[in-house]
Amino acid sequence: MKPTREIIGLRVISISDGTQVGVVKDLVLNQQSKSLDFMIIDQPSDYFGAKVIPYADILGLGEFAITIPYPDVIQDVAQNAEVQNLLKQDIRVIGTQVLTKKGQLIGAVTEIIIDEETGHIASCLFESEGQLQEIAVEKIITLGKELLIIEGIGEAAASNQEIKMISNEEDNQTQTIDDFQDIPVEVNSLDFGSVEEVDTLEEEVDTIEEHDAFEQEADFNLFEQRQLQYFIGKKVDKDIILDNADLLRAGECITSEMVTHITTRSTLMEVTSHLQKS
Repeated sequence: MKPTREIIGLRVISISDGTQVGVVKDLVLNQQSKSLDFMIIDQPSDYFGAKVIPYADILGLGEFAITIPYPDVIQDVAQNAEVQNLLKQDIRVIGTQVLTKKGQLIGAVTEIIIDEETGHIASCLFESEGQLQEIAVEKIITLGKELLIIEGIGEAAASNQEIKMISNEEDNQTQTIDDFQDIPVEVNSLDFGSVEEVDTLEEEVDTIEEHDAFEQEADFNLFEQRQLQYFIGKKVDKDIILDNADLLRAGECITSEMVTHITTRSTLMEVTSHLQKS
């Protein structure tokens, strides 16, 4: 399985003569079959002047390159009605909102996972309430231009699992408190200190809790760390305020220093949603 961001930028190698014939610039998805049908290579500003490779003609999809049998499998978009129709539909998926069949918005898509053996979409990753979730393609009803619509049953199962995890944490905390409720305590024997000392202690606890919450939110997983690195050199199509209050302006190249100021998943998601298409 391979995320789309690991496909874009790969070299295209022709097996027949061992030469590089292009670089993958963009992907063309098929809404009906839920598959990756074409790869756009060396894309000019106008899609219909671009070159494409049908996924069926790809021999291999590796970490370094994709391989094709010979350069003749590369086609002009202007001469391929099928790819023209798919481009007009403009199905991007990444950045679209995730909607359950019952009409509940639960997040936004951050990545698409492709089965490199078949070219079909295996699953989509989306962020919901600060958690990165994965929805299998079997639970996806519609790949829309603006919405990814999923089965309510699949979403409910995922939600129940998450709720169960949260409930378990709360149960553990409750049990810990209950354990202490049976211990007799002589209140008069406890030295709470002055009112000023208690206030100071409460402020310190609040500060520690805020710091721990920030650290927990900024603890990106491996996929999110790779996503941050992918931002470098890219541009966004709207002004975004980073987590250190700096402004990332639309059209401005993202630097490695700017990436260090993306410390929350909400900002990571916002940058992902507004990356300019190359």
